Amino acid sequence: MNSMRRMCVACLLLASVFASAQGTDEQPKQSAKDLVERAKSETNDQAKQVQDYCEAAQLEPKNKKYADTCNSFRSGLIHDDTAWLASAMSAYKSHDLDRAESMAKLVSLYDPKLSGDAKLLLDRIKNEKLMNQIKTAWAGGNFNAIGSLAQAITSPDFKAAANVYLNNVNLYNSYIQQAQKLARDNPQEAIRQLALAKDLNPNGPDDPAGKMAELQKNLLARNSQPTSTSNSKPPTDSNAEINKKISKLTSDAQNAEKQGNLPDALIDYANILKLQPGNQDAQNNTDRIEQAIRSDPAAARNELITAIRYFYHSQFDDAQRSLLDYLKSPLTARNPGVANFYLGASMIEQSLLNTPRSKWQGPSPDAQSAFKAAHKLNYTPARNYVSPALLKIWDAVGQ
Repeated sequence: MNSMRRMCVACLLLASVFASAQGTDEQPKQSAKDLVERAKSETNDQAKQVQDYCEAAQLEPKNKKYADTCNSFRSGLIHDDTAWLASAMSAYKSHDLDRAESMAKLVSLYDPKLSGDAKLLLDRIKNEKLMNQIKTAWAGGNFNAIGSLAQAITSPDFKAAANVYLNNVNLYNSYIQQAQKLARDNPQEAIRQLALAKDLNPNGPDDPAGKMAELQKNLLARNSQPTSTSNSKPPTDSNAEINKKISKLTSDAQNAEKQGNLPDALIDYANILKLQPGNQDAQNNTDRIEQAIRSDPAAARNELITAIRYFYHSQFDDAQRSLLDYLKSPLTARNPGVANFYLGASMIEQSLLNTPRSKWQGPSPDAQSAFKAAHKLNYTPARNYVSPALLKIWDAVGQ
């Protein structure tokens, strides 16, 4: 009895082992078939479809049908991805960003090289669209949008271009702030500051044109007031009134300096010297602050921004003077490559402006020297903002 029971157990064990072996042999065929069936339904995801077909071919390498299907679908997908990417690149070069974006998004993730190139293109399209929005915001005077749009830019070259607009916003705001400060005591200078803001951006905020008209109207009314006799002299302030103004200007200058606003402090001391040319304290403070500005990196940076603004306003003499002053101090001239490029560019543009094109003999040695210095410092200009004629000279000097 025991012997028969042991034999039954042994038979059951052998049967289970045999069944297990049969299951092992049949499992790959079943898995490959399942993968093929699943692939047939994955028409909306070609990369996953190809992956399943090719995995089935690997599970059953002897099945020629699976291998042929894998190769056919894989070749077709790579061909389509290559075509989508080529169409996207062509549309991008034609400045059709929407079409380029839609074509690039059709490239699948199957091939790492093609999908990587598509991702880079999509990133560039995104940055260029942001840059276009910044340009639109600047043209419309929407300065608040420029800051947030610039922060979203990731590409280094587009970020450099966006920084030009951010610097312009800061420069515009500084003109408006100076005009507000000077409107009462020095309306002529306030009008000049407002004119600079208006020239920089005619559609900017705070209505500089309207404020200029108002200040000019007030000046005209003041100058046209009748006098009691034809020989009467314009009224002059008494010593007490002068001293009162000087006290107020001194207080304003000290407060401006405490807040780190050295240019405003200089203006206050300059107004004191207009009221009282021999005021030694005002002169000493003026000399001291000018020296501080010359040794302050932040002030030097503002000086560079102003010089570049001179260049884009075609004020080439002012640009050259400011850039040369900036480059005199190697301790604070943190961007000598930028300064040398715009110095050479200012010299060339001024030469082209003053010389008939038929008689122009090319860039001067000083301009070439400035360009060479900028090349040596590995400076790369934002080519979208430089004229083709300048870029041609720039590239030739760098060869």
